[in-house]
Amino acid sequence: MNPLCVSFNKSRLCTAIASVVLMTAHGMANADPVTLELDMMCPFPLIGDQPIHATITTDYPSEVQVGDTIGPVMVNTLTRVNDASRQGLALMQAKTVTGKATSLAALTTSSRNVDIEVPLNIEPTTVPTDPGDFDVPATGEAPAETFTAEDVGSAQITINDLVLEMTSLKEDGSPADGPVGQFTSDCTLVDGQDNVLHTFKITEGGPGIPQDIQVDPKAVEFGDVQLGTSQQMDVTVSNAGGEILGINSVTIDGLNAAEFTQSNRCTTLASGESCIVNVTYAAAEEGPKSAELTIASDDPDTPSVSVAISGNGVLEAGADIELSEEAIDFGAIDIGTSTERTLTVSNVGGAALNINNVSLSNNTDFLITGTDCSIVEPKANCAITLTYTANSEMPSSDMLTIESDDPDEATVTVALTGSGKDGGDTTQHLGMSVNGSTYVAASGGTLPLTGSIESELDLSTGMFTGDMMLDPTQGTFQISRIFRKLTATAAIEFEPTEQTTGSLVNGALNANAHVNIKVPSVTVSLFGLDIPIGGGDSCRTIDPLNLTVASPEGDVFEPLNGGKLVGSYNLSALENCGPLTSVLNQFLAGPDNTINLDLKPTP
Repeated sequence: MNPLCVSFNKSRLCTAIASVVLMTAHGMANADPVTLELDMMCPFPLIGDQPIHATITTDYPSEVQVGDTIGPVMVNTLTRVNDASRQGLALMQAKTVTGKATSLAALTTSSRNVDIEVPLNIEPTTVPTDPGDFDVPATGEAPAETFTAEDVGSAQITINDLVLEMTSLKEDGSPADGPVGQFTSDCTLVDGQDNVLHTFKITEGGPGIPQDIQVDPKAVEFGDVQLGTSQQMDVTVSNAGGEILGINSVTIDGLNAAEFTQSNRCTTLASGESCIVNVTYAAAEEGPKSAELTIASDDPDTPSVSVAISGNGVLEAGADIELSEEAIDFGAIDIGTSTERTLTVSNVGGAALNINNVSLSNNTDFLITGTDCSIVEPKANCAITLTYTANSEMPSSDMLTIESDDPDEATVTVALTGSGKDGGDTTQHLGMSVNGSTYVAASGGTLPLTGSIESELDLSTGMFTGDMMLDPTQGTFQISRIFRKLTATAAIEFEPTEQTTGSLVNGALNANAHVNIKVPSVTVSLFGLDIPIGGGDSCRTIDPLNLTVASPEGDVFEPLNGGKLVGSYNLSALENCGPLTSVLNQFLAGPDNTINLDLKPTP
């Protein structure tokens, strides 16, 4: 298995981990255990698509009623990681695997199809040192869901795709080497499997679930509003019960009720229906104002619901800048690499905010690589993208300055810090034994091949260089055209002319080697004697053999386990092989030769 596959398998584990979206209702009575096993394919750096298997366990009722709210919903998964993955992780110096994922699922009822995103946390799990498989758990929560009269009937929850953000940590807590230290993988379900987590019924509300009024938001805050102008905000009134809800009245009362008005069309609400109350604040006097919106209904438990209203009248509405962070620490990253952070600039005032200038001090380690900040409307925001590049191990700092027309804070600053660290050597030595054969088309003969490859794999790029040493071999072939079906035996030697190069990308190994083919001797057996008919110290191919081999279609090459390589090549003519050189070329030189190799890691 690829040393990268290693961490990737660690992620396969986590992938599976995140490949679910369970719905476990907190405290729900009559919930039944629900279990689903899923297979997914997840693309990983260098080694390509890898399979994962996850077991998903939760509790969910077989029947819910209109008006029921299920959730927030717990997610529990367990993923089995195989021993090959464990070995790979260890090879990459990974001691702990952790990360986050977003699992994508869907709730389907008779009236709607709701996409659900569930964030999952992969619990930090120690990579065992002892041989064998190991388990990695993950947990998360899906959002709550309320069922309405339109949902009545059969419903189901299905598990779909997954986006995985994985981290492999070394013993010192830093990311593991190469692209497996931190990466993102977008996983998909394997075709042909049942991805239904749970099927359940939604029924009409019974006598125990009458009218149930729900109001959102619980408070309306207008903030600063310029005198002589007005702003409107909405309040949503819903019926989460199983019977018709009658809205008896909607009123505004309180100390400053005269400065607030409301309008609505709320009369009766069937189960699951909602209506909108428009609340308007007309700022007539300077200073803070407050009132209370009261909604009366025939909800037997809550006949009256109140929503607090507030606003502040100002002579002239101004912009008010607010930053998501006052300081940004980019942390310690590998020297020569870069990382991004985003700063959100908000306008919480009542007038448009004009951003006049965004700048940095003279430190080239930090750059402003993107911004859409120019005019920010009230209650809106914009983003500034900052990039830090670690050019040395020395701590680096800078100051981001934002200039605007905020009357109170015309200039705001954000302190930026970061540092570089030695990422270490990203190369991994790989030693492989070689066994296989090559078919020589000109004679129809097959030569056995053995040898070794010693290479250095760059984990960050997947490129490698190395030395391929093939052992001397020999093959037999008939030369009937000249010697009446006599059998000739040719001794073959391989002389590398340059290093073997190649790549390991998406689980496919490609390699290119250049070697001279030498033929020290060719003999025929006649009357029990081996009669030399060619060869010699100078007998070799005129041009070096350009040998290209690759993983067979559909095969995955795993450095920890090895794999197969196949290829074809042309064998140039021989020279300096004695009087019968031209005869030998008839049975050795030519196109359409094939090679099959089986590579295994050396101890």
